Amino acid sequence: MKKRIQFIINPISGIGKKNILPSLIEKNINHSQFDYEIIYTEHRGHAHELAKQAVKDDIDVVCVAGGDGSVNEVGSALIGSETILAILPAGSGNGVARHLGIPLKIDKAIQQINQFRTITIDTVLLNDKKAIGVSGFGFDALISKEFDEHHTRGIFGYIQVIAREFRHFSGIKVMLDNKKEFTNLLLCSVANTSQFGNGFHISPESNNQDGTIELVFVKIPNLFGFIRMVISSYRKKLHLLKDVEIVSTVEAVLSVPYRIGHIDGDPVLYEETSIHLKCVPRSLKVII
Repeated sequence: MKKRIQFIINPISGIGKKNILPSLIEKNINHSQFDYEIIYTEHRGHAHELAKQAVKDDIDVVCVAGGDGSVNEVGSALIGSETILAILPAGSGNGVARHLGIPLKIDKAIQQINQFRTITIDTVLLNDKKAIGVSGFGFDALISKEFDEHHTRGIFGYIQVIAREFRHFSGIKVMLDNKKEFTNLLLCSVANTSQFGNGFHISPESNNQDGTIELVFVKIPNLFGFIRMVISSYRKKLHLLKDVEIVSTVEAVLSVPYRIGHIDGDPVLYEETSIHLKCVPRSLKVII
C-alpha cells in the first residue's frame, strides 16, 4: 500500500518563488511508493495548521521545504504523533538538516525520502514553546530578531548583521536553577542539535537521540576572541575554549534578563523571564 506524503511549500520563500519544487518532486519521488500532494502556505503559521491537520488525517509523512524555522513550524505540530517529518533543506543555515545528515541538494533530499530510513529524535520544551534544534538567549536572539525584521537572507547577510551588532552588545546575565550565575555572556544556547547552521557548531557533541540537552554559556569575547570562537566552531572545537561552559541536563530553569529569545533561529517573545527547559525524549519521527 502506498504511503501518503504532503509537501508544504512557502510560495514566497526563495525556492518557492523559483517554482522548481513541483518538477523536482515529480521527477525524483518514487511513485510506486508514495502518493504525494503539494500544498502552498498562505500566511505565517499556516504550515503549522496544515501539519496539525495532516496528523488528524493520518498522513504518513509531512515534508517541509525550508530552513530551521520552517522545520520547527511543521515539526512542532507532529511531536508525539505517528506522522513522520521529512525535510528539504531550503533555508539560510539548515542547522537541523545538516545535523541529521540530510543532503543539501533538493533532488538528493527527495531521493533520500524514497529510502524511508526513519529515526525518532528528542525535542525540547521551553515553557510552552517547542524546539527541535538550537534555541537561545542573548546575542544570537538579537541577531535572529534583526535578521527577521530586515528580511536579510544568506550567509553574507548574517555576517553583515553580526558585525554591526557585535560592536554594541554589552552582554547578559543568566541564572541556572537559581543556584549558579553566569555573567558577561555573549549568549546562552539550548542545544538539542550540534549547530546553528552553515557549519557553525555551537555544541559539537550534542546528540538529539540521547535524552539530554546542552546549555552552552559563552562569555563575551574581544574581537580577536570572537574570531577565534568562529574558527573553533567551524572546526567543531568551540566546547574546548576556556570562555565556553557546557552543561548537559534533562531539565532546568533559566532566569534570563529579558523575554526575547529565539527558537530554531526564529525570534520569539516569552511571557516571562523564567524559562523552564525540558528534554522530551524520542518524541518526533524523522526521515534521514
